[in-house]
Amino acid sequence: MKKILYTLALAITLWSCKTGSSSAAKSNVVDVNINLVDVKDDKVLVTVTPPQIKTDEIVYSIPKTVPGTYSTDNYGKNSEDFKAFDAKGNALTVKRIDDNSWSISNAKALKKITYLVNDTFDTEKGTGFGNDDIFSPAGTNINAGVNFLVNTHGFVGYFQDKLEIPYKVTITHPETLWGATSMTDQDPSKTSDVFTTPRYAVLVENPIMYSKPDYTEFNVNGMDILIAVYSPTGKFTAESITPEMKTMMTAQKNFLGKVNANKKYTVLLYLSTLAKDDAHGFGALEHPTVTTVVLPESMPKEKLVESMKDVVSHE
Repeated sequence: MKKILYTLALAITLWSCKTGSSSAAKSNVVDVNINLVDVKDDKVLVTVTPPQIKTDEIVYSIPKTVPGTYSTDNYGKNSEDFKAFDAKGNALTVKRIDDNSWSISNAKALKKITYLVNDTFDTEKGTGFGNDDIFSPAGTNINAGVNFLVNTHGFVGYFQDKLEIPYKVTITHPETLWGATSMTDQDPSKTSDVFTTPRYAVLVENPIMYSKPDYTEFNVNGMDILIAVYSPTGKFTAESITPEMKTMMTAQKNFLGKVNANKKYTVLLYLSTLAKDDAHGFGALEHPTVTTVVLPESMPKEKLVESMKDVVSHE
């Protein structure tokens, strides 16, 4: 991952303003369910069915930092009400070790953990960098029924010494919202998506943005490109910025040739209203097959397209 910052504070003034199955617990898979339907108090329920645990105690952690952000963000601070249960639904003893980790006793009996996740956009106080804010493109958004920016490192953690085992993530969501990502949805349902990755590091390199479907798809020399846009007032659409993006990406692909062998690349564009509880850290977080971009919706189109071309071509 690589982060690009855009200091836009001065320029802005110039612009118009489900629970996993028990069978999964017996296998070497971390089975995760993220519920984007039953959002309560702006919080999302995450349920994790662990692989087989052979130790008396196990530690579950949510990342302290992620590559490319160059900051200590303590994503675990946004999780609360952490609970662990055995097969009969009895609570196991849990101790919070620090902002990001929980120790679970009698771990051999562990069958399920649950916790609630708050989003980070609501907590931003300034520009999203240069203070304690989490950089917006690396953050999370929970806007029930409207938009969810699921940077997976903000929702899903890992068990101690089990970073290299597969993950299966099921995300239940409103039928009106569609998840844009470079991962392949293995569930044909309109209200449930299933993604699998061979290990945790691959999962956290694949953010997902849920919103009303607004995307374009095209192919550049064998690479499938997906551009998805969330524009709260509808000022911008994926179609409105695609021609410039396609021209730039075609030139880039022709230049790089076989050096860039990705089969799919996704651009997630989140446009902020600049409201108090919305994103204020503008720029992009780059991954091997995805770039997450956060910019103000108030930008003129020419400036927005210029910024998009800059960050995506840089990746």
